[in-house]
Amino acid sequence: MLAALVAGLLPAFAAAEPPADVRWREVWAGADISESVWLVYSGATVAPMSQIHAPGPRLRVVTGYGAYTYPDIGRDGEFEATTYFGDLLAGWLWRLDPLTVKVFAGATWIDHEIAPLDPETVVIGADWGPKAVIELWLNSGERMWTSLDLAYTTAHDTASVRMRSGYRIWPQFSVGLEGGLNVDGQAQCKMRLPDEGCHLSPKDPEVKSLLDYGRTGLFARYEWTGGEVSLAAGVIGQPYSASTGDLDLHPYATLNWIMQF
Repeated sequence: MLAALVAGLLPAFAAAEPPADVRWREVWAGADISESVWLVYSGATVAPMSQIHAPGPRLRVVTGYGAYTYPDIGRDGEFEATTYFGDLLAGWLWRLDPLTVKVFAGATWIDHEIAPLDPETVVIGADWGPKAVIELWLNSGERMWTSLDLAYTTAHDTASVRMRSGYRIWPQFSVGLEGGLNVDGQAQCKMRLPDEGCHLSPKDPEVKSLLDYGRTGLFARYEWTGGEVSLAAGVIGQPYSASTGDLDLHPYATLNWIMQF
């Protein structure tokens, strides 16, 4: 997998070799699927001067590929789209017990290929730009924990928020609630009156809800020394379904795997 290859190559750019007896590399892969969207992704993070959970600098690369559909009101059909993305980031980890903070900055590339051509969308074709990421993890006692991930890039004006709140039934097994919101340039148009650069159908309301970009659900997470796996399921809004005046909720499922070595 690309993430595993990158995990092996990134240390060549490190300023110092980490201790040989600690886990200082992390690779992960995941899949996300709902009725109209699917996405697979992988990534790698290296801690060139410390253990993967210890304070210090980080290097990260992420790649992903997926597809989605949304209604074409004009011809009573659907637009079909594929999307690709890649991130190259550098950052730092701080441990402020009980809070862990990770901050990353770098560049991202995002491509949306849509067929047939949608003249009204602002999110089409390839775009790249700077990206910032903040990841927070808070332990509340021995059993409760909360995570919050925030990301934004100028590439297609894309932003995401994901929050999880978990309870450790056993030391290695957690269950809890999750919620998220993913928006892009088209969603930004829905948040305000149409202005320069925003192309909305005359049938669309001037201001729309963002519920069709959100999700909420339940998750289960199992962790062990050197890795974890988690499974989540819940409901997600049909992308762009607000253009019909209705919000259609559909199930989604997410699987994530992480390994440190």
